[in-house]
Amino acid sequence: MAATNFELKEYQRLSLERLSSYLRDTQEHGANLAFYKATNLPFRHAPAVADGTPYVCLRVPTGGGKTLLAAYAIGIAARDLLQTPNPMVLWLVPSTAILDQTIQALKTEGHPYRAALMKDFNRNFTVITKAEALSMSRADALGGAVVIVSTIQSFRREDDKGKENPEGLKVYEDAGALMDHFEGLTVEQMANLDIMDGTRRPIASLANLLKLHRPMVIVDEAHNSRSDLSFRTLARFNPSLILELTATPQTEHKPERDKHASNILYSVSAAELKAEEMIKMPIRLTTDGDWKKSVGAARDCQRMLEEAAKAEEQETGEYIRPIILFQAQSASAKDPHRLTWEVLEKHLVEEAGVPKEQIAVHTGPRKDLDSIDNIEAKDCPVRFIITVAKLKEGWDCPFAYVLCSLADQVSAVAVEQILGRVLRMPKARSKRRDALNQSYAFIVSKSFDETAQQLKNGLVDGAGFNRLEAETLIAPQHNLGFAEAAAQQRFESDPLPQEDVSPEIFSDAINRLPPSVRSRVSFDPEKRTLAYTGPMSRESRNILHLGLATVPNVSRTIDRLYARSNNFQTSAADEDDKPPFIVPLLAFRNQGELELFSKEHFLDLPWRLDECDPSPITERFKIIDRSQTGNIDVTDKGKLEISFVRNLQGQLNGIVREPVWTPARLANWLDSGIHHPDITKPSAIVFISKALDALISEGTPLDVLARNRYDLRRALADLIRDLRSEREVGRYNALFAANAQDFAISAEHSVIFDEATYAPNKIYSGGTKFSKHYTPLVGDFDSDEEFDCAVHIDRLDEVLYWIRNLDDKRNAFWLQLPHRKFFPDFVVMLQDGRTLVVEYKGKQFYEAEEVKRQIGNAWAEASGGQCLFCMPTERRFDLIQATIAR
Repeated sequence: MAATNFELKEYQRLSLERLSSYLRDTQEHGANLAFYKATNLPFRHAPAVADGTPYVCLRVPTGGGKTLLAAYAIGIAARDLLQTPNPMVLWLVPSTAILDQTIQALKTEGHPYRAALMKDFNRNFTVITKAEALSMSRADALGGAVVIVSTIQSFRREDDKGKENPEGLKVYEDAGALMDHFEGLTVEQMANLDIMDGTRRPIASLANLLKLHRPMVIVDEAHNSRSDLSFRTLARFNPSLILELTATPQTEHKPERDKHASNILYSVSAAELKAEEMIKMPIRLTTDGDWKKSVGAARDCQRMLEEAAKAEEQETGEYIRPIILFQAQSASAKDPHRLTWEVLEKHLVEEAGVPKEQIAVHTGPRKDLDSIDNIEAKDCPVRFIITVAKLKEGWDCPFAYVLCSLADQVSAVAVEQILGRVLRMPKARSKRRDALNQSYAFIVSKSFDETAQQLKNGLVDGAGFNRLEAETLIAPQHNLGFAEAAAQQRFESDPLPQEDVSPEIFSDAINRLPPSVRSRVSFDPEKRTLAYTGPMSRESRNILHLGLATVPNVSRTIDRLYARSNNFQTSAADEDDKPPFIVPLLAFRNQGELELFSKEHFLDLPWRLDECDPSPITERFKIIDRSQTGNIDVTDKGKLEISFVRNLQGQLNGIVREPVWTPARLANWLDSGIHHPDITKPSAIVFISKALDALISEGTPLDVLARNRYDLRRALADLIRDLRSEREVGRYNALFAANAQDFAISAEHSVIFDEATYAPNKIYSGGTKFSKHYTPLVGDFDSDEEFDCAVHIDRLDEVLYWIRNLDDKRNAFWLQLPHRKFFPDFVVMLQDGRTLVVEYKGKQFYEAEEVKRQIGNAWAEASGGQCLFCMPTERRFDLIQATIAR
């Protein structure tokens, strides 16, 4: 049975590509320099672990799918670092609940986590618990990938106070079931193992088995495993790689205070999650000092959401039952008046008339969620869940839409454990009703602004969001303090989109609104406009969102009416009549048809590598005498580097008995570690076989080539890369020379910029206010010069809007280069309707970027004057005005 295909989200793909690139660079530069190359940040070695060990973190906010990334990372590490088909993986999770959940998912056919492993290992992998690993057979250890899922606590010899941990000691004890793993070991393999006292026999322990196999270590929710004790535990297994996944990595580095910063290799933004429809945003916040009013408002919200969900189900067939998560106060013997879960449950049942079967309590002695097999099932009645500090670990339900907190204050822990549960989007797909694409929070508090700030802090500290993103996700407004009943000015909205929605639907929805709001709102069926009397309060705005939730595409109209009724100033990004930002991409005329210009127009695929000359390998590959693995080399930079990767790969290869090498077997082995999606395997095997023949004819015996196969593989990969580059550049230039007249632009091949899909990975957070940027968020800049260029563009009278273009995003403007896509820095909508693209280049890079100027000018020329391109350098921004004036 073939593995099910699951398409990764764009940010997941980019995260894994960054990991893959880093691990490949680690082979050439070492963990330290490879990390600096990827991030421009200093690398911090993991405490207690051997220097040179790759140790990196993927930061993914709550709801981003960290576990799926971990599953894909195993195959990437096996290919790009370990170069073995049978890696051993120690996958550490923070709790037994998450352990059970992870194990079940990895063992379930068709689950995305298992599909990720099958993609790289087919069925040659085993997923086991620590208890099963204590009796692992040698056949399992050598027959494919082995993934051991456990908690880090169960591998510790002692607890935080130094007391022996009986469960952890089992990992280090001699076990007869593991004896055969240690037969026939070499002296080098024995040197790193723990030996039985008074003997020369290695202890047949799981700890020694892990040392022998140099495991890749995955640390899920890594912020929970930051102590010296945790790192000392990992060091006992001599890991080949430590990969952390968390929403909130440790960023402060103070080893003297037991604070060790993570090496953040890639950080996912909330904008990326929202663009991929993974989370429900924004969070609509309502505060009230009266707890019963807050509970009542939350229940009204749930009822209106359920009506919207039923309308959604009628159109799409998707079932949603919106749920409220109540956070009660903890009990205290000193304060009998606290709003405990008992008080809240009694209020819901006796005063609000909620049926008991609709309430689940999960705190203290009550663990109702444990008895619910599937809370998303249609026959499950639960609509209200009460907790205090946190919910059941590992519990996840995208039906949770509303947080209602009665707690003294909203902490980062509450956001991580409770609010984080209402952010996940059901089925990771936006709904037709805007109300179902948002989250809701009702907090017992007398200060909206103070509570909003607490939520923002919690989103940053507890859920892993960027500080600037948190500011936009929960935006406090000024308290206007007007009397609801007073007669005031009438404000009218813009016409609603032309939808097949009858006036009766509006009338019915308005009639169900609370009297204080119903008396102020009206709908004109002829003009299709909403009207509101007086300045609209935050609470009234939220009620309108919920009350009209059954009406498609009404959310933005309400928000604009809210701003208009309060005379709020809006930026260019909030303008009502903002035109669509549509930019044509470069097309190429192929047999009379216009197609998006890409590599396929100048490269024939697959590439016939077997027709290339492999003889340069004899100059590129030289045998270097190394009497010991892991020797110390002095680099040309004067630094001492331990050959960590070469030593690692040699040790992993030594676990498997050396085969009898033949040219065909060696060629196949070399090919298995070289990534070449543009070349068929038979073509690659022919090329590699010819390269082996050339080396053997030069006097290098086959057994010597096999012994140095890792260095040979790197030399072959470099040769293939250079041959590919020569081919791409040659074919690209030939196309421009012969077919320049076939370039064109067309409305059919365009990119559309909009707020929903604009997802910067890093967000500009400086003090400058850009008044003409097309979206509220602005992607960050790569240099001070690039920032100055943006400021210059924003201040030009000829500019209507502009946008910071994003690298390697689906909804970004790009042009094809010989090797890759080119994403210019800025795309500008001019007042006269033309489009300007600007790529800024520092002086040191300008001369080498001729190919970008070539393709940029080709795009501009193909537009017939509607599109312009320029590449200023050395802060000569007058080139921008000169280009516009042409």
